[in-house]
Amino acid sequence: MTSHPDIDTQGIRKKIGRFHIIGELGDGATSKVFLGEDPFANRKVAIKVIFAAALKSSEEGVIYKNMFLNEAALAGKLVHPHIAQIYDAVVEEQFSYIVMEYVEGGTLEKFCKVENLLDPLEVAEIAFKCVRALSFAQSKGLTHRDIKPGNILRSARADIKLADFGLAIDRTSDRTVVAGVGSPAYMAPELLAGLVEASYKTDIYALGVVMYHLLAGRLPFLAPNTASMTYQIVHTDPEPPSTHRPGILPEIDAIVMRAVARDAASRYQNWEQFGQDLVHSWKQELQLQEDREAPDTVRFITLRSLSFFKDFPEEELWEVLRIGKWAKFPAGTVLIKEDDIGDSCFVIIGGFVHVTRGKHKLNVLTIGDCFGEMSYLAQRGSPRSATVTTATDCVVMKISAPDLRGASAYCRALFDQQFVRVLIDRLEAANRQPEA
Repeated sequence: MTSHPDIDTQGIRKKIGRFHIIGELGDGATSKVFLGEDPFANRKVAIKVIFAAALKSSEEGVIYKNMFLNEAALAGKLVHPHIAQIYDAVVEEQFSYIVMEYVEGGTLEKFCKVENLLDPLEVAEIAFKCVRALSFAQSKGLTHRDIKPGNILRSARADIKLADFGLAIDRTSDRTVVAGVGSPAYMAPELLAGLVEASYKTDIYALGVVMYHLLAGRLPFLAPNTASMTYQIVHTDPEPPSTHRPGILPEIDAIVMRAVARDAASRYQNWEQFGQDLVHSWKQELQLQEDREAPDTVRFITLRSLSFFKDFPEEELWEVLRIGKWAKFPAGTVLIKEDDIGDSCFVIIGGFVHVTRGKHKLNVLTIGDCFGEMSYLAQRGSPRSATVTTATDCVVMKISAPDLRGASAYCRALFDQQFVRVLIDRLEAANRQPEA
């Protein structure tokens, strides 16, 4: 490869395709990963280059080739806020590579050590985002098959991306499935026993083991070799993670133990059940600590329940969470004032507000209603036409006009659609009012 025109005299690669190489991120037995820069999209990317020799080896080459082609086939298809996106793939005889989303911060592996454990509720939030990502993947016909801390990337607090679909089973593809692969410590008992093929139920088990590892700082079973670990997984039940780390909420303990149940019928039967229990564990904690800020886990479920967002797909809901600012206000707080200049819009998450103009009460708005949309639709900062005051303690989400205009085209279109519906409903209500 040293004769490649994009490699300098010191043997350091300068370019891969159109991508400028910044440095190396790591390497393994079959590939090397580079940090690159996409000059067209103006973003950093991770580029996995597969070694040609790895694809030519007789037995392992079949596995490596299938893993590479699996990932390459997903380029541009598996788009979700909590899945590391594959942007591009080039498959050639001597030089093949995959261009992926670059996630700064590394994997969850470092948080599996006793001295570096995360807050249990952050683990629950990470698990919830994995649940949503895996539910989405299942809807596309995919079973991941290799869920482990090393395949989950974390860029900030509970901000994660599920990666590496190289071992995934694609129910919509006729590609040959390579059996007997994966990480044994995270494999379900029935999979290790050879009784079934991988499915969402085995992915649920694997995510349960990930939670256990992150909570307890150790795996559910410890053994000197794979055979001994396999025997334990197939024939025994693990102790709850709280056995090794006191202070874990009973609700979280119960979630993990249900996810890693030996009997598949005793596990969560779908991703929705798993996610609901994770949200419930957070809501229990919020009731105990009223000053604790609601996490994305709870906020996502809350938005999904509001009438305003009923037509928003999951990807756009996560985008709303990213651009929206949530705040609590006591009763009697003026949120916007008549004649003030502003172009932000608001959605009520909890409580009631009064809308007035001068001394006249125009409306009472409640959970799921929006206000301030007229100034946003005007495309410029303009005087507010009414005053909005909290009638009770309220939780309100504010979205600034610049942030909304910087959102994806589809997200903006969904907001515009909802705003138009709101305006029509209010005009119809006004027309039904008797004349003074």
